[in-house]
Amino acid sequence: MNRLHNAWRPMLLGAVLMSVLVGVAGAVPTQKPSALSSQRQLVVGAADFYPISDDTNYTNYNHCLYSDADGVTQYFMAPVDFPAPLWVTIDRFELFALDANGTGQIVADIHLSKPSEGSDQSIASISTGVAFADWTDPRTWQTTAISPNVKNPANDVYVYLSIDDNDALHVHGVRIFYRVGK
Repeated sequence: MNRLHNAWRPMLLGAVLMSVLVGVAGAVPTQKPSALSSQRQLVVGAADFYPISDDTNYTNYNHCLYSDADGVTQYFMAPVDFPAPLWVTIDRFELFALDANGTGQIVADIHLSKPSEGSDQSIASISTGVAFADWTDPRTWQTTAISPNVKNPANDVYVYLSIDDNDALHVHGVRIFYRVGK
């Protein structure tokens, strides 16, 4: 009689497990979070940049990147890997550099690529201009003019960098402020 009295417990446990499994299997994950997270930042250091062509003459001391070529603008690239699985909203872009050259400049761009289409576009740009700074005065240039500022899972992001032909132009890195969501 006691066995019959307790026989309903395994059946109840089985029914609860089945309802949980059916609920989990039927759940549809959202690709679009409804609320933005708090602001985060990602730093891409000088060591992360690599030359675009094989014939470039440059120096990368891991904390500082500069061109050794005369009369040529050098181009570099660094991938940006956000530690977020879905959508990312980019709020601000900063360049840490030393521009001790009155005629050359450093230009940093964030590019958003669409591998499925084989295309990309510049979404933010910073230029040091031809400002002259003391060797002991690295500066921060920044912009919030980012359009479009949302990266979705189908896009890749990279930083594209050009340095004019002078070893008085040093790039220390870039920082991207972002939030998870859109």
